[in-house]
Amino acid sequence: MDTRELRNVFGSFVTGVTVVTTVDAQGAYQGVTANSFSSVSLDPPLVLWSQATGARSHPAFRDSDRFIVNILSEHQRELSQRFATSGPDKFAGIATHARQAGLPALPECCAYVECRKVAMYPGGDHVVYLGEVVAVERNDRRPLAFAKGRYMVAFEHELNFTLPEGSADHLAHNEAVRLACAALPELANRLDATMGVGVWGNRGPTLVRWEPGPDRQMPELRTGAVVSPLTSATGLLFGAHLPQDMCEPVLLEALAALQSQGGDVRAARELYRQRVGEVRAAGVAQSAPASLPDMVGLSAPVFDRAGRMVLALCCVAGQSGRAASLTPDLLQAAASLSARLGHRTAPTALAA
Repeated sequence: MDTRELRNVFGSFVTGVTVVTTVDAQGAYQGVTANSFSSVSLDPPLVLWSQATGARSHPAFRDSDRFIVNILSEHQRELSQRFATSGPDKFAGIATHARQAGLPALPECCAYVECRKVAMYPGGDHVVYLGEVVAVERNDRRPLAFAKGRYMVAFEHELNFTLPEGSADHLAHNEAVRLACAALPELANRLDATMGVGVWGNRGPTLVRWEPGPDRQMPELRTGAVVSPLTSATGLLFGAHLPQDMCEPVLLEALAALQSQGGDVRAARELYRQRVGEVRAAGVAQSAPASLPDMVGLSAPVFDRAGRMVLALCCVAGQSGRAASLTPDLLQAAASLSARLGHRTAPTALAA
């Protein structure tokens, strides 16, 4: 068995993060980070977790008849790292509070599960502890998550929503943006590119999130940037799919700015119409950002259940020649997000 691959497969399962605490025979506090915690039974209430037999605190948990599972909150990454490493006093500077049998509980956790140990089972280089739950406490905090060797933030994944009726039909719903942002890290790694999310704001096409890919030589892209409706991939994409009355004010503002700089407004308008038509035909928009030489920008539409474009899935990659190879993956990712938002039929582009 390839141990590294086995570790990677196990790491694909997203878990919460806990710190299990107890008191040793000398009365000293002991604690260890564990993501092996799991519920076993409700009647009777049983849980389990496992610990490496070579852990420094293993004798304390082996000999103690009680333990507390501290389920960490999303802001407690530092606590997880502290208790995951060996140290003489992991509790230094932590304002613990004593619970039943004097066991230490960590502050600000999202939940506590106090247990009486009822069994231990050998499990290779680990030992599995089975505990009967004797007390619990839950707080209104979001849990810390862990997968693929990284800490993560958990959020509710409710997609049975409908966009409100009114003048903001084509503005991105918070849940849609949250879903798209959650998909960016995996896409950035798989496509080896910087991935982003663009929405239509009150100033036009706006980039609200960027996720860098594995290539750390790529320049950092900032969020909140309003990009050109005339030349940017995201601007052209929205121009191809949003109603004219939404795009026209922003477009006129951009043309006025161009005119003040001595540009040819008529030619720019005609080129815009031509490029928007090309975007409709291709299903994806492409640009060469002036501020990023030798880079290519791509943008694909994400639609809601009513077939309205609500956001743009964006991609910036080195080597402009990569556009052709990136386009199918980008379109597939955008289609997948659209499907998760309830979109089922091919959209009909609206006239600009």
